[in-house]
Amino acid sequence: MLGKLLKYELKATSRVFIPLYIAILVVSIVNGLSLNLEILNIQGLATIVLMCLFISLFVITIVVTIQRFNKNLLKDEGYLMFTLPVSSKYLVLSKYLTSLIWTFLSFIVALLSFTIIFTIATYGDFNYSYFINEFNLLFSNISNILGTTILSEFFKIVLLIIISYTIFIFNVYLSLSIGQLPIFNRFRNVSSFIGFLVINLLISYVQNIVDNAFVNIEAIDNVNYSIDSISSIVSKGLNVAIIINIIIILVLFFATSYILNKKLNLE
Repeated sequence: MLGKLLKYELKATSRVFIPLYIAILVVSIVNGLSLNLEILNIQGLATIVLMCLFISLFVITIVVTIQRFNKNLLKDEGYLMFTLPVSSKYLVLSKYLTSLIWTFLSFIVALLSFTIIFTIATYGDFNYSYFINEFNLLFSNISNILGTTILSEFFKIVLLIIISYTIFIFNVYLSLSIGQLPIFNRFRNVSSFIGFLVINLLISYVQNIVDNAFVNIEAIDNVNYSIDSISSIVSKGLNVAIIINIIIILVLFFATSYILNKKLNLE
């Protein structure tokens, strides 16, 4: 059932994102050609348009994340959605996965856009094979010196970025759900906004407590710091941050699901 919900969400939101992706790539090609041919008028205009499209992409991603959850589950459409033979957990999860997929695709499109501009602008003047060989050599040297540690920490940082974005999404979902509680009927939007700020403060407070406790423990265990001990501390710190943030995500997720199950108050 989750697959069907996800398919429905992607189809509904693709009408917004796909045209924007196409526009970004087309403008990127124009930008690259104007740089290569040194057409200054078109170059300046294309750069401004591309910047505006990227800003729009960022804003639209956030707006769609909020709008799809609010409109589809907490307003009139919610009467239909909650008659489906599926748990509210799957409804929330489908919204989250859709947002995550579009965020990832937006990142890919951004990379592709800059690659297109660079490739077209430097066509005929840049030795790509030499650049790739030098990059591979540099990466191999770093890997030989630092071993697999650097790759492991890099993937942990990437995972932590994804987890942090996930916390933001579920914070939005929980805040919107709190705002539709019967006690806040007259001030739904204001209540949701205040709820978002309060939840953020609580999350920051918990993270600071854990960070301070971890730093104090490591300071006692590692009186004389070395490169190895610092590397170990960083690795442990990332592990602790990942675990704590996953716990926070679970709390936000189940709190949202509980409100939708037990305290649902549709407009």
